[in-house]
Amino acid sequence: MLQSAQTVGRRFAGRKDALKGVSQIVLQNVPRTATPKDIRREINKAGVKGVYDIAKDYEYFKPTERAILTLVSPDYLRSSLKALNDLLISGISIKASPHISDTEPSTKRPRMRGHEGRMAAAARGALTGSGPRAGIANNDTTVVLGGLPARTSPLRLAEMLKKFGIAKSAKGEPQVVKLPLPPNTFSMTSKFLITLTSVSEAHRLVRKLHASYFQIYGEEVPIIAKLIV
Repeated sequence: MLQSAQTVGRRFAGRKDALKGVSQIVLQNVPRTATPKDIRREINKAGVKGVYDIAKDYEYFKPTERAILTLVSPDYLRSSLKALNDLLISGISIKASPHISDTEPSTKRPRMRGHEGRMAAAARGALTGSGPRAGIANNDTTVVLGGLPARTSPLRLAEMLKKFGIAKSAKGEPQVVKLPLPPNTFSMTSKFLITLTSVSEAHRLVRKLHASYFQIYGEEVPIIAKLIV
C-alpha cells in the first residue's frame, strides 16, 4: 500500500539516514488518462531534476491514480520532493512521497517471458496486470482488448485481426493471450493481451478499434482497446 509523505515522515522521524539510498518517488492523485509523457512535461515545468524513468501503476490492466518516478541518484530525492510540492496535472493537485523499497513493489521492468511464458502465466492466474506498467515487459507494443464474448478464443481473435501486424512467437503462433479474470469474479466478456510488431502498429490498432463495434459470432459488440503506457 502506498504511503503519504506525512505517514513516511512520521515513520522515519528522528532518523537522519531514513531516506538514505532512496531514489524513487510515488506520485498520487495522478489522472488516469495522464501518460508518462504528460507527467514528464509537468515535472519538467516544476523544475524536477534527475528523473530517468516514469512508470504508471496498474491494477488488472487498468491505470490507477499512481505513478513512480525513478531518479538517477538518491542525491536528487529531497530537492525533487520539494519541487513537487505544488505540482498540478490537469488542474489536480499531486501528492508526492518517497518510495520506500522495503514496503513497495519493485518498479524495475519485468524480464521478457515470451509468448509461451505469458500463456503459462495466464493459465495459472499469474498474469494479473498489476503493478508498474501492468507487469508487461514490452508494454509499448502491447494492447489490451476488452468487451469480447467470453467464449472468444485467441486463435479466433487473431484470425479476425489479421489485417493488423500481430507479432508471432518463436513457434509462429500469433501473440494473443486470453487474460484470466480476477479471483472470485464472473464476466460475460473477455479481455485479451495482444502484442503487435511495432509501436506504430499498436497505436494503429487502438485508433481503429477503441470504442467501436466488433462483429463476432453473428453479433456486434462494443469493445475497448487500450495501450499500456
